[in-house]
Amino acid sequence: MNRPDDGKAINRVSVEPYYLQLADRIRKQISDGTLAMGDRLPSEGELATTWNLSRATVREALRLLEEQGWVTRIARRGAFASMPPQRGWLLQGREGFFEDEVEGRQRQVITQVLRAEQVPLPESAVEALQLPPGSHGYVLERLRELDGKVALFSINYLPPQIGTLVSRSDVPTGGGSLNSTLRKAGYAVASASRTVEAVAAEGGIADLLQVSSGTPLLKIKSTSWDTNLVAFDHHEVWVRSDVVHVEIQVGAPTPASTTSHSPEIGRIVSP
Repeated sequence: MNRPDDGKAINRVSVEPYYLQLADRIRKQISDGTLAMGDRLPSEGELATTWNLSRATVREALRLLEEQGWVTRIARRGAFASMPPQRGWLLQGREGFFEDEVEGRQRQVITQVLRAEQVPLPESAVEALQLPPGSHGYVLERLRELDGKVALFSINYLPPQIGTLVSRSDVPTGGGSLNSTLRKAGYAVASASRTVEAVAAEGGIADLLQVSSGTPLLKIKSTSWDTNLVAFDHHEVWVRSDVVHVEIQVGAPTPASTTSHSPEIGRIVSP
């Protein structure tokens, strides 16, 4: 792997963690064919030298890429370029709902923003974000389509300071990624708590998702924390199970000697 040019080098003044920047650059090399399927990646040491990063940072980037399906690691042989299954994308690991589908898979994802404003937060969101009772915050409601089919309706609840940041981005117009915007501002997901339950479509939710009242849906709740264990996003999502379904992948427990903050992963996939 050649030394990166200035346009691709790691941004040392960005608040985005180095391992996420490296993972993004390797992911792009795989998706654009610079690294072909099955190509062996340089060793951890070679990557560390090329990108002027620590081996621990390189290892974390490779772990993330393996988690997402972009890299396959084989003991005593190294890491090899691969491609995530065409059927799936991460529910929310280090990426957002549809980022995996948009990047390198030619899936059409359309976002319609229904609401984006600072308002009093519901009690459940205040509790999840560990804010004082009666707090205001930023509410972002979006309807998402996948390949022309209504797929899900989501509501994100954000602390006021993060809401101000998001309101100044292109997220409220539907043209930007919330996850990417937060990550570049230094709010990378270090851990998350998620619940999944079966619910019946009712009222406005049924209308938005274009289904009959009583149609089975999946409801997902998630709260994300940064590396300081401060909650910065709480969201609720109603998913049409005839368009997508949820696959849960559970890995082996993280050894006590590691410092990884990786959450368990849920993966949302299209049938």
